[in-house]
Amino acid sequence: MQSTVTDLDSLDITTLAQLLEMDSQQTLVLTVNNRHARRLLSELSDSLRDDRRVMPLPAIVPLAAWFRQAADQLSFLPQAATPAHYLDVFAARGLWQQVIEAVEGEETLLDTSMAARLAAEADTLMSEWQLDVDPAAETHDFQRFSLWQSRYAECLAERDAEDVNASIGRVCDAAAQGVLPLDFTTLVLAGFNELSPRMSTLLSGLATRGVHCLVLQGQRPSAGARLRYALPDTDQEWWAAARWAKYNLQQNPRGRYAIVASRLEADVALAHRALRLTLPPGEGYNVAVARPLAQWPLVRAALAWLSVLADFRITGVSTPRQLGTALLAGACVGAHAEAAARARLDADWRHKSVTQISLLQFTGMLANATPQLHQAWLGCVDVLMADRSRLGLHAWSAKFRDLLGRLGFPGSSPGSAAFQTLEALDRALGQLGQYDIVWGEVSFAKAVGLLTRLVRETLFQPQRDPAARLDVLGLLEAEGGSWDGVWVLGLTDEVLPASTRPNPLLPAHVLRHAGAPRATPERELQWAGVLFDDLCRLAPQVCFSHASHEGERELRPSPFIAHTPEAITPGYLQPPAAGAGTRLEVLTDDQGPALQADAVMPGGISLIDYQSRNPLWAFVKYRLGASQLPDYGQLADQNARGLFMHRALELVWKSLKHQDALHEAAVQGQVASIVDEAILAAAQEHLAGYGDTLKRLEQERGRVVVLQWLALEQARMPFAIEALEQPVTWQFGPLGLKLRLDRIDRLHDGSLAIVDYKTGNGNIDPKSDWSRQRLVDLQLPFYAAVMGGGGTDAGVGALVLAQLHARGCQVRGLADADLGVPGLASVSDWPAFEGLDWSAVLLRWRQAIEGLANDFIRGDARNRFEKRADLDYCDVLPFLRLNEAGSDNV
Repeated sequence: MQSTVTDLDSLDITTLAQLLEMDSQQTLVLTVNNRHARRLLSELSDSLRDDRRVMPLPAIVPLAAWFRQAADQLSFLPQAATPAHYLDVFAARGLWQQVIEAVEGEETLLDTSMAARLAAEADTLMSEWQLDVDPAAETHDFQRFSLWQSRYAECLAERDAEDVNASIGRVCDAAAQGVLPLDFTTLVLAGFNELSPRMSTLLSGLATRGVHCLVLQGQRPSAGARLRYALPDTDQEWWAAARWAKYNLQQNPRGRYAIVASRLEADVALAHRALRLTLPPGEGYNVAVARPLAQWPLVRAALAWLSVLADFRITGVSTPRQLGTALLAGACVGAHAEAAARARLDADWRHKSVTQISLLQFTGMLANATPQLHQAWLGCVDVLMADRSRLGLHAWSAKFRDLLGRLGFPGSSPGSAAFQTLEALDRALGQLGQYDIVWGEVSFAKAVGLLTRLVRETLFQPQRDPAARLDVLGLLEAEGGSWDGVWVLGLTDEVLPASTRPNPLLPAHVLRHAGAPRATPERELQWAGVLFDDLCRLAPQVCFSHASHEGERELRPSPFIAHTPEAITPGYLQPPAAGAGTRLEVLTDDQGPALQADAVMPGGISLIDYQSRNPLWAFVKYRLGASQLPDYGQLADQNARGLFMHRALELVWKSLKHQDALHEAAVQGQVASIVDEAILAAAQEHLAGYGDTLKRLEQERGRVVVLQWLALEQARMPFAIEALEQPVTWQFGPLGLKLRLDRIDRLHDGSLAIVDYKTGNGNIDPKSDWSRQRLVDLQLPFYAAVMGGGGTDAGVGALVLAQLHARGCQVRGLADADLGVPGLASVSDWPAFEGLDWSAVLLRWRQAIEGLANDFIRGDARNRFEKRADLDYCDVLPFLRLNEAGSDNV
């Protein structure tokens, strides 16, 4: 019998065979986690002899679960002062956050959630590793933490509650005092690599009660053969590992194999793609990566609907983004039957740049588009709005279930994985209902926010397929396993050993002295050595791989495999040669059917612009009617600002009409009042959804910009306004294209100047766009060459791009005469037009534009472009398949 325990080496050893011979009623096996408990149970079952297929096994319990059970047993002791409430990790972190916000007051940290996480971790480290900080060595961060810790303990006492750390401490204290109820005389530790000081104290207390403490030593296989492969990047690693798995599964139909990834969570999408496209059809595999519960589709849908209800309950309005998320997620009445109608609502809001929708408007839209959902929605809203009081989380949890049920959640019969997801969501709702002691009565929106946080921090993974012979796991999940072959990928020197990560709230030298986890490079190296040794024992042959580069960054192999010579890559790991075993036939299909002569193809002048930039873009958008959905409208987007500025200038010039009136208004001091009136009217039309402060700022900015522009206009040669926001239609064969011009001026010589306002701050010089053979951004050249009459007195004599920005107003463009405005070029200034006069330039443009129009009419759908920048705003990029066509597709 031992009276003290310091480390695992001081404990006696036992084996699986000896464990089976022990008195199962008096033996307790504690495992380091749930995974080890399941694995040990499986190993014990497999090791039973044929004549003993049924026999009692000892209790096998994860350490955390046993601490909870022991704390519950203590509550039955007469002298036990057991707290009335227990806070799990999520609730404790919430209380830490409340404490930090209260202590810091107006100096609240930017991220109190992260501070709470670090504080809870520091509190556990101090207890687990029995850290003692000398007052002379206290850092400022530790002093703040000590203040939080003191207040946190007070809050626990006020609530008559304890958290996980305090509960474990109470069990260890009871063991040391000899009052912990025991139903075992033998304790076996399984899966532990070390003992913390608190764990050693616990075992010492149990030893003084006569408990025999043992360490289970499994039948560890010897280290297998070791191979190392260096691949160009992570993508190639996964494809090589998938080909390795395919080869081995086919060679050994009864074998079990594993791919172990150091960054499985980040690479899970790539892993699925490589395995699906490489493994034979019907060959299943298990990916052991748990994602936050909030990322699973049904949970995401539930949160979306609850968030919509919270928006309407608080303000009576919601955003198209929030409503669209809920409608597209579905999981409601008419989930399949009304899916298309829900999607059309979302698309309509996007195209119209709607920024907010009231409850009344949304209800009306549902009535017209989705009658089944509309009826369910009415009942849901009636229940939600009937009582607007604050409730405890237990009541809100029940309310959430009721509201989701009224909406028809989950919408259809779930499959196996979806059913497990629903069970996990139901457990989360039950868990939420236990948090009244921390948050008390809260609003509906606050309750939805807490549920969202909870499911984001709750990891979930459906049960594995027992028939699958390939497992894909992380480094920790693979520990202690056994397969016929293993491929470990991603083993760079950044992964093994990992970088240190000491808790910043605790003095670094204290953590180093205690040997706390993640505190020192030596500690990480020691842990990495144990892990690598275990990886080498997972199979008779273990393949290790690492990427040579990540983007432009060079990577190095882990020092644990750096000295292993690179293996010769076998043929089955090589990617298949292009066209291997298959004769590829290439068909270039870039000619669509021509438009019928009697057809009518409406559109904007952008049709010609897209035809110039990339004929396939124009074909897909206007002939196939396909384009990506625009993003949701935003109050402060550039389009709203542009509309506001255009309307303000339109109103100003509707009032003034010509330059002489501007001069007269300037002399009389009336320009500012005219601008103010126009700004106010434009803001009422286009900034109605802005908050008061943002609207005021936009109006002030707009006023400054308009006044700057009018000052520049006063210095011009005389002009009069010919037209404002002028619509123009061009009929060319079956094409009927429309164009709207911001402004047309009549100049002093009788010619016209076309003015186009630009409200962004980018480069507006059109030289490179208008001098090309296939010109782009051609609205102004189009009007000048095709609609403006050429060089007659009524023809266009200047094309003006006016940049209106708070940093300054400027002009760029091309003119046939001097307008008195700096920035306008003449034809002779552009080398591409050398030897041409104004009329020749207009003729060249006309021929180019009509040529593009004829190309479109003939069905030209070539996937070609002159500059990659021409496609910066392309809304049919997936059709162009540039990753296959290449970037030099000129």
